[in-house]
Parts: sequence; C-alpha cells; structure tokens
Amino acid sequence: MLWMSLCSERVTSAILLPTESYSYKEIRSFVENKMPGKSRGNDFLQYNRKALSRIYPKGQRVESSNYDPYPLWAGGCHMVALNIQTADKYTQLNSALFSMNGQTGYVLQPEFMRYDSYDPNQEKKKVKYEIAVRVIAARHLPKPGRSIVSPFVEIELCGHTDEKLKTLVYRDNGLNPVWKSPADSAVFTVFEPELTFLRFVVNEEDMFSDPNFVAQATFPVKGIRSGYRSVPLKNGYSEHLELASLLVYIDVQQAGKAEEELYSSSSQLKKRQAEVGGEPLLYETHTNLQRAAPPHQHTLLAREGSTQRTKEKKINNSKFYS
Repeated sequence: MLWMSLCSERVTSAILLPTESYSYKEIRSFVENKMPGKSRGNDFLQYNRKALSRIYPKGQRVESSNYDPYPLWAGGCHMVALNIQTADKYTQLNSALFSMNGQTGYVLQPEFMRYDSYDPNQEKKKVKYEIAVRVIAARHLPKPGRSIVSPFVEIELCGHTDEKLKTLVYRDNGLNPVWKSPADSAVFTVFEPELTFLRFVVNEEDMFSDPNFVAQATFPVKGIRSGYRSVPLKNGYSEHLELASLLVYIDVQQAGKAEEELYSSSSQLKKRQAEVGGEPLLYETHTNLQRAAPPHQHTLLAREGSTQRTKEKKINNSKFYS
C-alpha cells in the first residue's frame, strides 16, 4: 500500500520514446497485446531502467488463460500480472521466480540487465552452464481418481531456449516407481541462469495413452546444486503434496570447464615431451622409459628388465612341465 501511494499510474497503449523524460514516481500499465516488437525491445528496456511498468492480460482471455511472462521479465518489466486462479505452467514459473527471495516480496533483477550491451532478443548467447539430469525414482504420487497411476516424468528447461525430455512410462506403480532406463542423463544448455528455470512435471498415461497431470516442481537454475536430490512435488497451484517427491541426480558444470581440463592435460604432455627430448610418448614402453630416465638409471632399468624376463621364462617352463 505504501508503494502504491507513492506512485501515480498511467494506462498507455503505446511505448513511449526513450527521449521522453521519465519519472520514477510514475508507473505505466500496458496490455499484453500492445507490447513492442523486437525492433522496439531496446527502447522498452531503456524505459524500464528509469521508470516502472505493469503488464496485464488482455480482455479477450475470458477463460482466464495466461500469456508467457518470460519475454517480459527479460525485457525488464517490473510487474507482470497473471491470472493466478489458473493452474498452468506460467503461474508455476512465477512462483519459482519469487521463491528466490523466499516469497517475501520483490526480486532484484539480474545485474547483466543493467548494461547497455544486454539485448533480450539476441539469438546467439554465450553458454554458461550445462546441466545433466537423471530421474531415478518417485514415491507417493497422488492418484487422479481411483485408478492406479502409470507415471512418467517430463524434464523441461524454460528460458532463452525451451528444451524438454521425458522418461519411459512406468506401468501401474505410483507408490515407488524406479526408472532403470534410459541410463543416460538429459543434458541441457543454460545461457542465462538468472532467468532460466528447471521444471519437473509428473504425468500419468491413461488407457487411451493420453497424458494427465499429476504433480510438478519448478526451480530457478540459479539455486540448483549438483548431487543426488530429493525433489518435493507440488500441485498445479504450487502447493506442497504430502510425501510426494522425486529422486534425481543433477550434475551442474560450467561451460568450458572440460576444455580447460583438456588444455591443462595437453600442456602437461608438452612439458613431459620437453623433458624427454621433444619426441611424443604415446605409451609407457620399456624403450621410452629408458630414454626418459637419467643416464645413471639406464643400467638399472636394463638389469630389472633382464631379471623380469628370466623369471617369466622359469614360470612358463614350470607351468608347461607340471
């Protein structure tokens, strides 16, 4: 109430030019279908850096459906109004966004959005993380009626790019299903972890092979950690379901880390080559060990090699005549 009393609201149908003087005391409201296109996205981003904006659904949404809030968050909008009476993907993303602050109020926008180099409509962006996810098991899945659940899990990455993978259907077991295949993890590429969400959706397949929603869990990628994790499941309204959870394995890797390890190994190999005379040593053979060893150790290596061959000959003869 205090924040609203300090702001005067204006309802506008067009985006103001960036050259116009803005006041931080004013908040302008825009209907969703009056938002700027990609050609005006940077102008709207400049406006959101100086003043407040509120987006609300268009009047044609008589069924209380929702629009995708992600492009508006990426464009710097401060208040994106949704029909919270509708349990869908977009209200679940909204709950996940504000979970970063314990659902106690406002969430600070990412720091990179404050720089002029940021472009929300940029197609190619730098990869920052790679996340591998493997669903292992589930427990206490709710029943949609009296039937026995045949669950499968969809893993979805929501952000700059949308990726989705799903497990196999586990027949007639909603109490403790265990997925033994596929053994490979689902790998996702993350460009902007501050504006990307990882979403688990548990569905059940009915007798007509149609998917029916059972439970979900949505988390901001920024708060995800590697390891074996128990994922508490929620209903469509992001309310906790008692005892229902998933057991998953998550591996979060920074992009380029594997390349750095490879370059480190190659540098160590070059260093080893320089020590032994500059020739590549692909295998640790007896000849290479002799060349790599100091001169005073050559006799010792040769003596050990001859002794080893004598022992092997005696052992082979004893086995042959026994």
